[in-house]
Formats: sequence, structure tokens, C-alpha cells
Amino acid sequence: MGRPDVQADARRVLEVLKRGGIAICPADVGYAVMATNVKSLEKIFPMKQRGAHKRHAGIGSYAIHRAVHVVDPLHREIIDHLALDLEIPVGVIARYDHEHPMVKNIDPDTLQAVDVNGSLSLLVNTGAFQDALTSLTFAENIPLLGSSAKLSGTGTKYRVDDINKELLAIADIVIDYGLLKWWVHGRSSTLLDFSGPSVDVIRIGACYDVMRDVLKRRWNIELPPDPGMESSRFGHMRNLDPVEALQKLIQAEANGNGK
Repeated sequence: MGRPDVQADARRVLEVLKRGGIAICPADVGYAVMATNVKSLEKIFPMKQRGAHKRHAGIGSYAIHRAVHVVDPLHREIIDHLALDLEIPVGVIARYDHEHPMVKNIDPDTLQAVDVNGSLSLLVNTGAFQDALTSLTFAENIPLLGSSAKLSGTGTKYRVDDINKELLAIADIVIDYGLLKWWVHGRSSTLLDFSGPSVDVIRIGACYDVMRDVLKRRWNIELPPDPGMESSRFGHMRNLDPVEALQKLIQAEANGNGK
């Protein structure tokens, strides 16, 4: 089989997404299901059986984070150390530039399902494929949104063969890169909230032990200990308020009127 052609695979996915399709693609922290079209996102959400408190995540990169997020100098230093020096994945939640062309290309209902009190979540540093794909979408200011390729409550999928058949059935393209890098953690990305004065943990995930150690050692910032997989399988530390647009979508599906 040989070495994968990451750039060619990313271009194939981009063409599917631009036609309104759904893609399942590798990221170092687990396979993701993604789309750029609001109708496709509305198809993904109920298929995953997600609650209205869940948000669409921005599939990002360091370059997108720097262009879109607005953070103070201390938080910039921390994020740069995690992403650039340590080269580990991190979900960055931060205030953002509402006037950026990529943000303005997100329709209002979808933006409501992305925004958390004026902040936006972007996954940074999740591997060569994600960097290749997001470099293409960002060049055209196309917002790339999605979440883990799994039904809610079933755990992160690190092999295509483990992804729920219901999700595979709605995908227009699947990129299979085999077992993914951070499978050993058994959780998706760690989400850190930099939107306020402190660094808040929203979800404990991959490489959290490294993040906790380095923030304490270099900045004397104490993050909470990991309660462990038995106590918190998915690592969630905070539940968000439900989103009105997603509540309506879930109700429409329940009434048999899904789009």
C-alpha cells in the first residue's frame, strides 16, 4: 500500500465537502465526522443521538487558531508551548473575531450551535491530515465543523472498523489511516477554555497529564486531577446549556419531520 498521499486525500475530501457531502476522516485523537454544509450538519447531529447541550466543534489548525481566536498574552504563551513546543493536540476554546471571513460564512443557526458565551472551540494540532485539509478549507474561508465519529456514549473510535455502521452509512467519503496516534488515552481531545481570566478544563482527554504537569511547573496554574476512566469515562468536567436551534432539530426528528 505504501505511504498515504495526505495532500491528495485532503483534496478529495474537500471536493466532497464543497458539494455538501459528509466526510469521516482521521485525526490523531480519533476519527471525526465533518461537514461544511448546514444541511449535512443537521443530518449528522441526530444520527449521532447527541443532546441539545452538545456543540459543533471547529475542525481547526494552529494557523486558524491564530487568525480567529482572541487571547491574552499569557494564554497565547501557554497555547504556543502546548501546540508548538510540545506538539500535542489541544482543543482551544477562546473569544474570537466575529468579523473574520471564515466566521461570517457560518450561518446563524450553526453559529449558535458552535458559540459558547462568545467563545469558539477549535481543535489544534491533530495530525498531518487535519492540517492538510484545514489549510485547503481556510484558504477559501470555508468553516469546517464536526465532532467525533461515534454515536453519543459509545467512546472515541480509533479505527474505521470500530465506527458505528449508522455513521458510516451517511458518509460520502471515508479516509482510513488505520489505528490512530493517541489511541492509548481512550478519550478524545482535551478541551481547555481560555475565554476568561483563568484556564478552565472543559474536558479531560488526550495528553492531559502532560498539560497538567507543564501548566503547574511553568506557570503555577493548577488544573484539576483526572478522576480516572472509571469515574469519568469521557472526561467531561462541565455541561453546557442546551442550544435552541439544536432543540428544534431534535424535536423535528422525534416528530418524524427531520430534514
